[in-house]
Amino acid sequence: MKEKTYQLAHLDKQKLLVAARKALIAADAHYYAWTVQEQERFRATMGEDASRRIQRVLLDDLLDIKCLTDESDEVWSDTPLTHLNQLNWARLLTTGIGEDYIYLNECMAEGKTLLDFPTLYDYDYADYLFQEEARKRDFTDYTGIEYFAYQHPSWVRLLIQEQFYYATFTSLATYALDEIESAGNEIIRQLIPHEYVDGKNHGKQEKGGFLWDVKIDAAGQEAQLDELRSRWSGYQRERWLALSESNVQRFPAVYVNDKDWDDDPHRFFVFTNERTLKQIRWRHFLSDCKPLVAEYAEVKKLLAEEIDRANAWLVENHQDIQENFDPTVVKLRKKHKIIMTESALDDLSKIDADME
Repeated sequence: MKEKTYQLAHLDKQKLLVAARKALIAADAHYYAWTVQEQERFRATMGEDASRRIQRVLLDDLLDIKCLTDESDEVWSDTPLTHLNQLNWARLLTTGIGEDYIYLNECMAEGKTLLDFPTLYDYDYADYLFQEEARKRDFTDYTGIEYFAYQHPSWVRLLIQEQFYYATFTSLATYALDEIESAGNEIIRQLIPHEYVDGKNHGKQEKGGFLWDVKIDAAGQEAQLDELRSRWSGYQRERWLALSESNVQRFPAVYVNDKDWDDDPHRFFVFTNERTLKQIRWRHFLSDCKPLVAEYAEVKKLLAEEIDRANAWLVENHQDIQENFDPTVVKLRKKHKIIMTESALDDLSKIDADME
């Protein structure tokens, strides 16, 4: 696959390398006296203090932002999104492992790092067990679900041909479901036009923050919309399971697709099944993927078929609801009160400002 070259504003790769080297020395003065394996172990396991020292140096060297080590977390989180690429690129050089400086942007159990999971399967299966345990703890009637590859995508950063990339790791079934959901939601908007409006209590101060009170206005068809969306959720669960089961029989393969947002280089790696994950090591990710890469046209064909199927299903169910649904029969649902902290509202405002 031909690589793109991303010209990021004010980005000087040599400056990034120098800043990362300086930051690692600030984290531990002996870093460059260690073996390659010891350096990698340090990058994967460093504590909060070392991490903050690295952040302080990168903020200073790359953005000329000076702060105390203890302030670096807050200053880093307040950095405008337009500057995050160069910060994250340099940060990757201080945290990534393996040939591609890969970094998994997900929470892991205390004491665990990516080095504890040789293959993608090792991590994904451990995550599956964790998710299952949490669901059984939180929902007494939960009966469990069989393991399939990447039920939940992972967010990753890595270097591809010495260029910084954000990446999403997912399964063919989960990737297809995301596309099906997006296309289906658009059909629902056409079938029952609606919009979100502020409720009477939206923004009202509450202990611990502010109420989030947003409602749907569907011009009197709110109950029909709710019923259609409820059925749609069930359809999606059934299709994901059916696709996951059928994909078990596929040959191991990796499909690659670029989806860039706001000029951020972002690559999707889509894996067919569990057998694929077992063949790919974190520390040799790209080299292990290379012989498994298949034509993305196969995914496009699958998506077209599934989206056509979903659209037909939605039209059929919408017609059934319009002809037979009784909106006076109200389903009992537990009400939830959503309280957002002031900092969360500030984060939303920050995102809006950056988008503008």
